Amino acid sequence: MRKVLAIVMAIMLAAITFAGCAKPADQSATADAAKSNGKKIFMSSAYYTAPYGAPLQQAVKDKAAELGYEIQIVDGEANADKQLSQFKTAVADGYDALIYWPGDTASTPPIVEYLNSTGLPWVALNTMVDDSILDKVPCMVCSDEVEIGRALGRLILEYFEKNPSDTKNVAYIEGSPGSSYTTHLTEGINEIIAASDVVILNDHMYSEYDPSKAMTIMDDLLTKFGDKIDLVVTQDGGMFQGAYNAISAAGKLGQFGIICQGQDLIVKEKLESGELYASVAQDPYREGSLSVEMLDKLIKGEKVEQWVVNPTGPIYKADIPNYTWF
Repeated sequence: MRKVLAIVMAIMLAAITFAGCAKPADQSATADAAKSNGKKIFMSSAYYTAPYGAPLQQAVKDKAAELGYEIQIVDGEANADKQLSQFKTAVADGYDALIYWPGDTASTPPIVEYLNSTGLPWVALNTMVDDSILDKVPCMVCSDEVEIGRALGRLILEYFEKNPSDTKNVAYIEGSPGSSYTTHLTEGINEIIAASDVVILNDHMYSEYDPSKAMTIMDDLLTKFGDKIDLVVTQDGGMFQGAYNAISAAGKLGQFGIICQGQDLIVKEKLESGELYASVAQDPYREGSLSVEMLDKLIKGEKVEQWVVNPTGPIYKADIPNYTWF
């Protein structure tokens, strides 16, 4: 009888022990499920190493984590063939949704066609796709690039109104040939200054969004045009940094104005010091976050606007506290 009782008690103790151990395991599984919904997002970033790319991509990672997605971001190197290959590999590897940051407008049609053929939810961001396939993109997250250009154009006119001179000569540094951003900003600037007596001194000078190339271009512009320059305009903060360094090295700071687009820390610093007249907003954090928010809606079968606009506008020294800087 004692032996039977001992056996029964041993079984009961084992059951209690097992139940006690099983409970934390269930809790752990629930916690893991809260961290990840099991879905994976893949992003090919054409401008992975550009100054604007780092904060945008961090925002993508942060928002994906917040919404429970795993995320992988790879460098597309602004190469359409490479990006297409990357997407094909991602689809074969079982990714559930895709984010496409194009390198240029002209090369987008084959990639858009492929992305649609996968049947997966996807969004494009930052660089506008070609007009011929714009209506085939589920959601385009980007700024109104022409409006950014118009904002720069209005700042150019404003600068010369507040700083009268015999001439209104502008040295202008652009991004990449074929990039919608580059093309549209120039279009917007030209639209605003067309009826004025502002003169852009140089032909197209492309820095490929590289500060070191912008510095070299600015050196060349200083050598060629020298004292004829009344204002320098660059298409982003990285280009501004390169141009500023060249101007500083030449001992010409303060001899003419500078305007740029961007929310880089160097832009903030030079707005505060007064060495930069003004900038134009394009928030990479907001843009990156919006892309994942829209993709999340598409994954869930919800409707989204085909074009989700990242707001823009002029930034002066007094506006610094109202913006995020990177």
